[in-house]
Amino acid sequence: MINSIQNTSKGIAFILGACFIITISTILIKTLGKNLNPFEVVMMRCTVTTLITLAINFHLGKVLFVSSRPAMLSARSIITAAIVLSNFYAISNLPLVEVTSLQFSKPLFLIILAAVFLRERIRLRRTLATILGFIGIIVVLHPWDSFSNNELNLAHLSVLGAAFGMATLAILSKKLTTDHHPTTLVLYANMMTVLICVGPATYYWTTPSLNEVLLIMLLGITTFCAQYSMICAYKYADVTVVTPFEYLRIIFAAMAGYLIFKEIPDIWTISGGSIICLSTLFIAYREAQKNRLKKQLN
Repeated sequence: MINSIQNTSKGIAFILGACFIITISTILIKTLGKNLNPFEVVMMRCTVTTLITLAINFHLGKVLFVSSRPAMLSARSIITAAIVLSNFYAISNLPLVEVTSLQFSKPLFLIILAAVFLRERIRLRRTLATILGFIGIIVVLHPWDSFSNNELNLAHLSVLGAAFGMATLAILSKKLTTDHHPTTLVLYANMMTVLICVGPATYYWTTPSLNEVLLIMLLGITTFCAQYSMICAYKYADVTVVTPFEYLRIIFAAMAGYLIFKEIPDIWTISGGSIICLSTLFIAYREAQKNRLKKQLN
């Protein structure tokens, strides 16, 4: 009983740490995005993350590099690169709390993909929750607002595309982790992103200042730390315990946006973000109930 409580506490601590670190990462991205092109920053960031991953996990040897399904691993890595670039563009052009709210639409897309590709049955309650979540997205976007401009519309599409990509990654990761070490997925995703970005980064190259180089290095470190913290959070605590704390990222993003970038979220972001959070929380709760029932039957 005591060990269970201690593990749950560790899980919560790790997820809170992940939320804080991810917020720091978004601050760094938004700051760097003012002067540098996304390909350059993403390339350098992923280079740092790749080196850290190799240094810490080199003891794994061949296991770290071998893949029994290179085509699927390559597809996952390319999608990861697209997600990183899309999120970078969105964070650079939208308020932090708005981007964060829309990023939480990932479970909504995951429900649809699971139904199509994994043949999962989606019952009425989860269907209604998914519909409600998409209504929340529409509220955040409020397309009826005539003051929206093309740049912001493209940024909205970028973050939604990234959320869809993250849902796709979840499906691919579920298949790949059956015969791949998780670190292998992280390593190849970062290496592929570097390869994709090196050409555009060279073409649009702007020599960063020493301060910007240090910020990019810090971004690479925070990316690795966030990934590690998320893995540990789900290792020590149940999904139902950990998931609600993830939504503190919205509060952290709102605070960072206001204190650092003077961003004040509008009523549409607050209302739509709340709807998205409630719907995805319900989906997570129903998923946990379903998994508990499966364990009891087995």
